[in-house]
Amino acid sequence: MRRALTLLHRWLGIAGNLLFVVWFASALVMMYARMPSLDPGERLNRLPPLDLDAVQVGPAQAVAAARLDAEGFSAVQVRLGMAGERPVYRLRTTRGWTAVYADSGSPLLQVSEEQALGIASSYAAGNDPTAPPAETPLTYDAYLTRPDQWSLQIRDLLPLHRVRAGNDVLYVSDRTAEVVMATTPGARFWGTAGAVFHWLYFTPLRTHTAFWYQLIVWTAGLGCVLTLSGLVVGLMRIKGKRSPYRGVMRWHHYSGLAFGTTAFTWVLSGALSMDPFGWQAGRTTLPARQVAFEGEAIPPDRLHLASIRAATGSISQSFPPREVELLHFAGEPLVLAYRPPDDGGTYGSSYAGSPRAFMSSVQPFEHRLVSLEDGTSRRFGQPELLAAAAAALAESNVVDATALREYDAYYDDRRYRLLPLPVLRVRFDDPAGTWLYLDPALGRIVHSESRRSRLDRWLYRGLHRLDFPGFYDRRPLWDIVVIVLLLGGLFSSASSLVPAAKRLRRHAARLRRQAD
Repeated sequence: MRRALTLLHRWLGIAGNLLFVVWFASALVMMYARMPSLDPGERLNRLPPLDLDAVQVGPAQAVAAARLDAEGFSAVQVRLGMAGERPVYRLRTTRGWTAVYADSGSPLLQVSEEQALGIASSYAAGNDPTAPPAETPLTYDAYLTRPDQWSLQIRDLLPLHRVRAGNDVLYVSDRTAEVVMATTPGARFWGTAGAVFHWLYFTPLRTHTAFWYQLIVWTAGLGCVLTLSGLVVGLMRIKGKRSPYRGVMRWHHYSGLAFGTTAFTWVLSGALSMDPFGWQAGRTTLPARQVAFEGEAIPPDRLHLASIRAATGSISQSFPPREVELLHFAGEPLVLAYRPPDDGGTYGSSYAGSPRAFMSSVQPFEHRLVSLEDGTSRRFGQPELLAAAAAALAESNVVDATALREYDAYYDDRRYRLLPLPVLRVRFDDPAGTWLYLDPALGRIVHSESRRSRLDRWLYRGLHRLDFPGFYDRRPLWDIVVIVLLLGGLFSSASSLVPAAKRLRRHAARLRRQAD
């Protein structure tokens, strides 16, 4: 048994030690840098002012022009903003995004190279017409029908126009006529050194999603076998209190015993992050449950342009809106707008959030939510939210409801602080043990948990990030502990490279002798 374990560990190590070195080194980078993405605060700051006077058609005409009803799709998100100097409705459906000009009612079929350069130029200048010309002129680079390295996470916005401003790169979506990604050389370097290597997020590999998924799961599974067998062999090989090895292998033996357990839990939790057992499903709000909570979508012909103008005018008394979104709650049509941070709005983080985090996605910006029926500002009280939550899970009963002003162990964003607070947490007695987190500012389900997803929280975030109450928030203590553990794992993995190379050379020499 010991020899079998030794051989198993040896050859898995020879095959995978370089990958472990990459994983540990890239994890050090990922503590502080992730994949490049469009900062939501920067996006709001650079939006052009909404020219509501130029809007001549209402949402009903836009939906009809996009042929959504005729094709059996309904708009699940409607935004009204600007594309260059023209107003445009941006409609998200179950099949993706589409856009319709709000001045003429004609669908936006394709963004030309000239238009893409104009949109990118407006973004680069911060939509300030008085700004001096940029020192580096913008050049059109490529029309992407397939993602490159930095647009893998926004594939639903393809095709994309790639525009360069020196070494900076902007991506303009052909579907929505707006900048949806911006990268700098520094962001690309750290994104490669961190996330790309850690997740094996290389474009030729990542574009084959099913293959990439299986590769990560099985590689992580073999990594679990490698680390666990190393711990067992390492303990079996100890003689008294000393290692029987010499030189580099002695250091590998000791460091493996010291950091092997952490390495095993990290690889295991990394495999679980791929959700091989479907444990994370409880965090995704089911569409039918979301509809039951918000109420049926309001027919577009009830969203009158005059009411939208009046509601937006009410918002203008607080700040000039640059983009509005049409929402609804319990049959009431609503208009939402956010104040850009540079316009005096509050913004709690410099996190480069998801490029698809538009408007009603969870963001802690100052905002106004106005009813289209009477033009008054809206905020939802606990009775309204509880009634909507009960409708969302009509087959179960509410166990309790708690107003949270701080994050709890399952609903938290202590790193970026983009999840809204306060929220109302409602727990149910259904078989899945569902918890819903409700935003009283927008009347939305912003998070959902089930019994399985709460277990996954500890198996993944607890083990992978060492995210434990009372420890994760204690900086820089958390940083020091994690860095020491990562450096220990890196040393243990790297210390096996030279012995592995020597053993491979010996085997190669023996095979050559046998061949001769």
